[in-house]
Amino acid sequence: MATKTIELTGTLEWAKLFEFNRDQGEYDVETDGATTVTLLMDDDVFNMMKGEGVRKQGKPDAEGRGTRVTFKRPWKDKFDREWAAGPPTVFNPAGSTWDSESDGLIGNGSVGVVYLDVYDTKMGKGCRLNGVQVIDHVVFESTGGGGGAPGIKPKNYTQGQAAPAAPVAKATAAPAAAKMAPGDIPF
Repeated sequence: MATKTIELTGTLEWAKLFEFNRDQGEYDVETDGATTVTLLMDDDVFNMMKGEGVRKQGKPDAEGRGTRVTFKRPWKDKFDREWAAGPPTVFNPAGSTWDSESDGLIGNGSVGVVYLDVYDTKMGKGCRLNGVQVIDHVVFESTGGGGGAPGIKPKNYTQGQAAPAAPVAKATAAPAAAKMAPGDIPF
């Protein structure tokens, strides 16, 4: 099977998708950290993901809202494959490339779509975080400790409204007829 891109819609948590805020913990020195995002998805989306062969395990949400799964993408690939590492493409609600200076940081509770590349490996299906689109942006608010990047002024896309706690739309797999090169986002 060639690489297939699937879309998973849900609530974004702990989005560390940029060079300045990538996750530096528990990763091999050769990868220089990883970009990560946790997606809280309802049962339909989680079952669709599993049906596509993604082997990632999730944890049930303590409040019964669905299942949490963390997706990772290494910052550097051990074998220097450009398509396998680096930042995923991140889009704002308007569909433009995310700009941390004008769009701000992605806060917990933002609703979005995670794009995963699913492909065959010797051990079964593998998946790679390819991109994220924020649909309903919740402004990141630091509780101290210097977690934010200096000089970033978040923009509130929800215009003061709270983001929904559950996904606003069901995820669908990319059409089987669509032929995409690894790394393409299906817009």
